[in-house]
Formats: sequence, C-alpha cells, structure tokens
Amino acid sequence: MSVNRVCFNCGSSSFVSDRSLGGKIVCSKCGSSSFKNKSSSFLKGKKLVFLAIAIAIFIIVI
Repeated sequence: MSVNRVCFNCGSSSFVSDRSLGGKIVCSKCGSSSFKNKSSSFLKGKKLVFLAIAIAIFIIVI
C-alpha cells in the first residue's frame, strides 16, 4: 500500500483490504474507509506559519 495516505479519523497510515466489503480499503486500526493524502508540501504545512512568525519576531528584535 502507498505510504502517502492517512486515515481521516485516526491518522494511521496502515490499511488493509477487507474481503467482506469486496476488497474495499479500510484502516487497520479503526476500520474507517475514509482516508486522505498526506501533505508533503512545505507551503501547505504549518511550518510556513511558524517560519513567518519567527522571521517577524527576528525583524522586530533587530
């Protein structure tokens, strides 16, 4: 299974194919069938917000 997906409910990245549901992909921890793609982009994460705050504080101190 691809590692770039995470469960929408619990955040787990381990999935299994459930035979009773016709091979539908479900989370192995909570059983949910809803998942989303993990964001690996720097601009979409919270790192950009913290970087902007750090730069603003640095400019104010100087």
